[in-house]
Amino acid sequence: MDHDELAATYGFANAVHAGGLVFFAGQIGMTSDGSTPTDPAEQYALAFATLGKALAAEGCSTNDLVELVSFHTHYPAHMDLFMQAKAAFLGTALPTWTAIGAAALGTPDTLVEIKATARSPRAV
Repeated sequence: MDHDELAATYGFANAVHAGGLVFFAGQIGMTSDGSTPTDPAEQYALAFATLGKALAAEGCSTNDLVELVSFHTHYPAHMDLFMQAKAAFLGTALPTWTAIGAAALGTPDTLVEIKATARSPRAV
């Protein structure tokens, strides 16, 4: 199940344009078959890849990001791996960022959920 299917199943929008911004629902690290890898580095990379696809679908890039919020189970374990995945994804982009520890997320194996806000290309 991909994020669009999750959105349809659970009744939410993956992205909403409002006030010159695009608000993205939390993105998690799933494989194409809908499974969640147990390897934290793989899961973090997949979550950022999914966010990248969501950005592209709305005409945005990492340079349009203004805010990231990441929710982590087992916080702060594996933060070194998360920081590596975040740096690889963002490149030179520097949005604001908040990391929050959470008791649980959408599935029992989910280690991170990444919520984002970006400038909307529709506002130009």
